[in-house]
Amino acid sequence: MGKYFTAYRIDHILGFFRIWELPAHAMTGLVGKFRPSIPLSQEELEKEGIWDFDRLSKPYIQKKFLEEKFGDFWPFIASNFLNETQKDMYEFKEDCNTEKKIAAKLKSLAEKSLLLENEDKVRRDVFDILRNVVLIKDPEDARKFYPRFNIEDTSSFQDLDDHSKNVLKRLYYDYYFQRQEDLWRKNALKTLPALLNSSNMLACGEDLGLIPSCVHPVMQELGLVGLRIQRMPSESDVKFGIPANYDYMTVCAPSCHDCSTLRAWWEEDEERRQQYFKEVIGVDEIPPSQCVPEITHFILRQHVEAPSMWAIFPLQDMMALKEEYTTRPATEETINDPTNPKHYWRYRVHVTLDSLLKDTDLKSTIKNLVSSSGRSVPAGEDIIKSQGEVRANGSTKPNP
Repeated sequence: MGKYFTAYRIDHILGFFRIWELPAHAMTGLVGKFRPSIPLSQEELEKEGIWDFDRLSKPYIQKKFLEEKFGDFWPFIASNFLNETQKDMYEFKEDCNTEKKIAAKLKSLAEKSLLLENEDKVRRDVFDILRNVVLIKDPEDARKFYPRFNIEDTSSFQDLDDHSKNVLKRLYYDYYFQRQEDLWRKNALKTLPALLNSSNMLACGEDLGLIPSCVHPVMQELGLVGLRIQRMPSESDVKFGIPANYDYMTVCAPSCHDCSTLRAWWEEDEERRQQYFKEVIGVDEIPPSQCVPEITHFILRQHVEAPSMWAIFPLQDMMALKEEYTTRPATEETINDPTNPKHYWRYRVHVTLDSLLKDTDLKSTIKNLVSSSGRSVPAGEDIIKSQGEVRANGSTKPNP
């Protein structure tokens, strides 16, 4: 590929620091853990006054939870999936104690017409009961544990005493946001060079969103270019990125293939649109409901004038510079929706290449954006004349 391209993009560069690992029997992602990672040890938990590991690492199933989730349907769930261990307390039967086993059991019940409707909802609800844990026991070492993702959302956590809640919240934050940093840094410095040294192409790492603090220093050390999408700032305390503040070692863009286009993003949320209009554009007025060409021009200009090494624009965003090309519903312009397995890479341009080539107005607008930013100087008589003047003046600086 290096024969044809100058640079390549590493999708989800975080995967070179750590991965999210799931057991083979899982069908959803909540019961995973980071690999590599430093788990919570039994000794560490006991020093903090946490000792009932069976209670914390096994599904916490009370009758009241079943009634709340399944209503009058709860006896059917209990009789088919659960055993009562003590009064009003249950555990899963051996033949349905994993997500894959539950799915198989539900399919069998449906085939026997014992499950009349809402099989998908029942599956989700039974999965919720199975995942109602606070700690995940390490399958390779019973004295090591991992806090379940979003433990505070579980009724198992909510039913704990205040001391246990406070300790586990602190250890949860430590596991997900602190103790792994040095380990992940070392892992990336071991794995990434193998990729980077295999080609002379410039490597760009997709580092969007809130990421561990070890990522950017490693990318800087290895000479990796980062990505910046204005609607997905890396700072936790801002709503929108400010292109003027981006580093040189970045690629900036108003949108990308995995999100809605600039026009669709503008139109889908009135409150966010108003906030952007006030905070970024600096106008304390009601913004237009449509992403009119003037709005598009302002946002694209922010990006071409950014310090970023490259500014890259989806064709849809550049076509929004002209009202003539915005007749198609904006929602149809998204290239890929990662949340929808049936929506992928089906976008097709609704105008011909020939018509775009003949559109002197659009080409002129884009050319002026680029040239006025200082990123490029249009070739032609002006540049030849400028070079001649520089040589005549004996100066190494180009004329304004």
